Amino acid sequence: MTTEEPLVAIEHLNLFLPGDAAHEDVLHDICWTIRRGEHCALMGVNGAGKTTLLSLLHGLLWPSAGSIHWYGPDGPESSPIVGRSISALVSPAQQERYQRQRWYITGRELLLTGFEDTPLLYTTTTEEQEQAVRDMARRLDALPLLERRLPEMSQGQLRILLLGRALLRRPALLLLDECVDGLDMEHRRSFFATLEAMTRAAGPAMTVIMSSHRMDQVPDWCSRRRWIDGGRLLPEGATPPFDAGAAALPSASPRPALHAAPASPALNAPPLVRVRHATVFIDGEEVLHDVNWTLRQGEHWRIVGNNGSGKSTFLRMLAGDEFVATGGSITRCLPGNGGETSLLEDIRKGIRLVSDLSQAQYGYDLNALGLVCSGFDNSVGIYRDFSAGEVAEAMRVMEELDAAELADISIRHVSTGQLRRLFLARALVGHPDVLLLDEPCSGLDPLGRAHYLSLLDKLAARGLHLVYVSHEEGEGPSCLNRQARMEHGRLRCAS
Repeated sequence: MTTEEPLVAIEHLNLFLPGDAAHEDVLHDICWTIRRGEHCALMGVNGAGKTTLLSLLHGLLWPSAGSIHWYGPDGPESSPIVGRSISALVSPAQQERYQRQRWYITGRELLLTGFEDTPLLYTTTTEEQEQAVRDMARRLDALPLLERRLPEMSQGQLRILLLGRALLRRPALLLLDECVDGLDMEHRRSFFATLEAMTRAAGPAMTVIMSSHRMDQVPDWCSRRRWIDGGRLLPEGATPPFDAGAAALPSASPRPALHAAPASPALNAPPLVRVRHATVFIDGEEVLHDVNWTLRQGEHWRIVGNNGSGKSTFLRMLAGDEFVATGGSITRCLPGNGGETSLLEDIRKGIRLVSDLSQAQYGYDLNALGLVCSGFDNSVGIYRDFSAGEVAEAMRVMEELDAAELADISIRHVSTGQLRRLFLARALVGHPDVLLLDEPCSGLDPLGRAHYLSLLDKLAARGLHLVYVSHEEGEGPSCLNRQARMEHGRLRCAS
């Protein structure tokens, strides 16, 4: 059911991002009236302006020209405070903020903050609110997360709680920015089922605007479509500027069988990484259990598993960021970085990790070249001057990844796809032996995903060994020739 009552009205609006000294508009002449009960998918490729437009609707950004009015209890108002009061936003930026702060709060406390829309819990809760939190966690299959601390959660687990937090408010306007990226199929289904049930129960009282670059991630009940391209909102009914129906573009080369023989293995060469009976604890909780695994020359691994199964912890262990408990062991032999070594300095140079978490925790506002150069020391931030040779190498890698033109641009002003390439470039400087990739295609549009996977195939052909983590069984570069599944902290390798 819909009504003619407007919720937000935008007229001929332009907008530039805060901190941009050039005041270059990224949204252009936006006109859009959102009416109560008219659920809509905002479609566009990476960098089209979806995130900026949703932030504007939530009252986080302000126009440089034109107007925006929110319709609250007292009628239309232009104050962004009204926008914040009638809407809730779930976005990758919100998730990154929680990951960067590493607040030591439980899932229950995070959900409870939704009632007042505060980052932390500042008020005494009621039994009614506590019961609502338990009910929401049950509907989202997240009851085990209520007493778990945020730093102990996986990316997907935190995302599902942030979605539940927004639903608890029952806002008039629910804004979802690429909301199911990073969720496995089970949690994706439970979230959309919960969301549909709540919108039907609430009628036109809750209106959903969700951004996506993939049509297959938009539920059928969200029937309206608006397309944004280059910061311009296309008229309703306009021809889509890209193929949003494709979940991924085909690889340039056929995919080998997952368990095909490793490509060109070095005879009698020792394994690059050998893990034996490894158990890992995080904040006293056993996350990995008796893991045995070997990475040999010529192997490229896909590790699959549901949200919270332990995939990300496994990669952090390989990178030296998590330690194996007594009774287990991990040995590394890195030909390009010291051979057999247990020195953390060698490990961090020879095994590089690219993940949403490392990206989220990178709180420094550097330009793109500075970010890539920080990869030489695998540091967060810059603590020394880099040599002319290092700068030249960084620029060569950026050129190869089609990112050289970003060198002087702040990493806060680039698109998701551009930032993914920059963090990949950061991991590649210094010539590592092993590249660990944790859900690297999350947030990428189909063309960006295909380009990224093609880059990984080229790197593998040059001798770089890949360990690729995903909850999507079929996702990954074509070079992957070994597979394992993580289930409740236990790794099961395919024979």
